[in-house]
Amino acid sequence: MPLKHAKWITGIITLLLIFPIAIGLVGTLLPAFQYFPPLGEYHISLAPWRNLFSQGEFYASLKLTLITGIGAPLLALWLALSLLAWGYQRPFFRKVEAALSPILAIPHAAMAIGLLFLLSPSGWLVRLFSPWLTGFDRPPNWITVQDPYGVSLILALVIKEMPYLLFVMLATMKSIKARESLQVGQALGYSRFTLWRKVLIPQLYPIIRLPIFIVVAFSLTVVDLALVIGPNTPSTLAVTLLRWFNDPDLSMRLMASAGAISLMLVIVVVLAGWELAHLLFSKLTRAERSNGKRFGLTDSLLRLGVVLGLLALLNAFVALALLPIWSLARRWRFPDALPSQWTWDNIDRATPLLIELTSNTLTIALITTLMACTISLVMLETKRHDMARSTDISKPHLFDWLIYVPILLPQIGFLFGLHVLLIYLNLNGDLCAIIALHLMYVLPYVYLTLKGPYLAYEEEYLLQANRLNHQPWRNYVLVKIAMLKPAIFTAFAIGFSVSIAQYLPTLIAGEGRYSTLTTEAVAQAASGDRKQVGSMAMLQAFFPIMVFWLAQFIPPHWTRWRLVLKNLFSRRNKSCSV
Repeated sequence: MPLKHAKWITGIITLLLIFPIAIGLVGTLLPAFQYFPPLGEYHISLAPWRNLFSQGEFYASLKLTLITGIGAPLLALWLALSLLAWGYQRPFFRKVEAALSPILAIPHAAMAIGLLFLLSPSGWLVRLFSPWLTGFDRPPNWITVQDPYGVSLILALVIKEMPYLLFVMLATMKSIKARESLQVGQALGYSRFTLWRKVLIPQLYPIIRLPIFIVVAFSLTVVDLALVIGPNTPSTLAVTLLRWFNDPDLSMRLMASAGAISLMLVIVVVLAGWELAHLLFSKLTRAERSNGKRFGLTDSLLRLGVVLGLLALLNAFVALALLPIWSLARRWRFPDALPSQWTWDNIDRATPLLIELTSNTLTIALITTLMACTISLVMLETKRHDMARSTDISKPHLFDWLIYVPILLPQIGFLFGLHVLLIYLNLNGDLCAIIALHLMYVLPYVYLTLKGPYLAYEEEYLLQANRLNHQPWRNYVLVKIAMLKPAIFTAFAIGFSVSIAQYLPTLIAGEGRYSTLTTEAVAQAASGDRKQVGSMAMLQAFFPIMVFWLAQFIPPHWTRWRLVLKNLFSRRNKSCSV
């Protein structure tokens, strides 16, 4: 990319990333100390903190947040490592790898709604065994979802996080030479699981530490999943803060801001404790890892993790399959395993609403993702220029550090501070504001997806093209971008699915004027109308899966299609000239 003033471009884009984050944090921090001019509060005080610590609901929500926010990542990491140790380099495991993309593409709310249809007392799992095994002719009085202990929320988080961690692990296996280690270890008589436990997992963990931290931060702060399938008496801390922020009594915002700062501090403490626990665990197991035993009793934990991991993947696919079934069901009485009557009327009745929601969703997602791809390409090109000029290739770029901030910070922690700014600028409820907030979360995923392939590109191809025909922009597009098509299409698909899944940014910036499939599905999830909710969740899941499929299907055929169209147009031009 023939960029001029690369440093200026880098600085401007970096400032544009820093500004909303800083404003959002300040807009949350000052009200936490009772400085909130919109309410006539101009003095610093600790009253919001005293009010927060006097709330019994705060401690109950914090306890639930810690249970779900720590338990889910631990289980997800265990299951992902177990599946990887069991299937890596085995032919049948490719089917499991292929199954990861649809699950990764599904928005969290759609997956939660599918699990709600599967696990609820009148859900498909109970129907499958009723009445022939359970004897139930009507739904049992069980609390299988939104339970007070957060078990259903942990399950939903594990089903979403475990495929992500497994995907990240598979992408990093070449860097630890796993195949060679397995061959040498098995030649020495070590069992497969023992090799992973003693040799490969200790090498793998430092590489995937940051993705694990992202998963932990997400689990502690998730809102849409907790609203759909999490407990509500009390709810998790993020959901409790959302309710306080939306309270008609505006003074509650002061206490909510203090709670948001507390949640950010909780994330820091949990991540520090996580890393400390890892160091302690590594020290305690060092002797066991080097004792030379070819088998170990703890290998059974990995075997158990394989079974539970496969069950989790199965639950995910069954939950997704229930979405179109409910949207097409006319009559589905308990305990029938399948609807007794089918109809398109559910979708027909919801068509006007679905068209509006789909239009808003696709407009926001497409614009946001295209902007994220463009900014990522510009920033990566400036980084390549810096690497070419610098003697220290490993020197990190400032943008590389800042890009993780929106992912690691809780949305509830600074989005409400940004909301005050949007109101002040009269941008609340504006489509541009929604796109800007989406961009904060889409850009990190797109940038990180493109970073490896873009920086690994062999620039000699582009140099040779410029020597033959010095048209830098044309050659950049027709040579470099053309060769990076698979990576760009994949990054676009990931960014698109991230934008589709955004709930809180859309809710805060849109103020109900721009509803999307995600916001409406979460709002309707508690209505009891499974047919309408199923239709929304089905569409919400359909578009990301379709874009992921197109991202895999188009690049291999792109060149052939382009040549066919080129020949077709050339023939038409010749016939017209004759």
